[in-house]
Amino acid sequence: MKKQWILLVLSLACAFLTGCTEKQMAAPEPKCLSSVDINSAMKSSELVLVGMNFVIDKQDTTLHIMTTKPQAASQFFEIWRRDNVGKYNYAQSNLHSIQRTVELGFNEIQGQVCIVCTVKRERLSIPETQIDSSARAYSLYTTGNQSMQNLTLNEEQEKKMEWIDVGRDSRLEKVILDKIDKKITGKKKGGK
Repeated sequence: MKKQWILLVLSLACAFLTGCTEKQMAAPEPKCLSSVDINSAMKSSELVLVGMNFVIDKQDTTLHIMTTKPQAASQFFEIWRRDNVGKYNYAQSNLHSIQRTVELGFNEIQGQVCIVCTVKRERLSIPETQIDSSARAYSLYTTGNQSMQNLTLNEEQEKKMEWIDVGRDSRLEKVILDKIDKKITGKKKGGK
């Protein structure tokens, strides 16, 4: 009976991941809002990003830009986080080490504040080590042992470890812009 459950779980996992390719989505249009100034839009945007667990790295009120520090993508057990938009991004963040950095740009055009959002997505690449026997396969990426695995890299791996750019996350960009829009328009109407 236990074997059947394991097969069922594996089958469901394969069905979930099969065909789970990313459908390219065009970058969202800038979100243009009237009756708001750039400083208020920047403050509301900061609150949205912090509410999504991003940490603000740079905020320039002269150049009207805001950037976050790289944020590790949420894992399946972090149900309170909402930074994986779509099945593909959810699967990738649970299979790989993914991080995202958000950059917002603010422009004033014909009495409206337009917000441009760019989310840079990166995947961690750690080079494999040479395996000289099947008994040492457990140390493919780490120097842990069979009973306790931990990520301890050797010097060569540390030198070659890097974050690889895997493109923009247009789906998350749209979600962020929509949250900023709600935050600002809700404020204008006397809401949150």
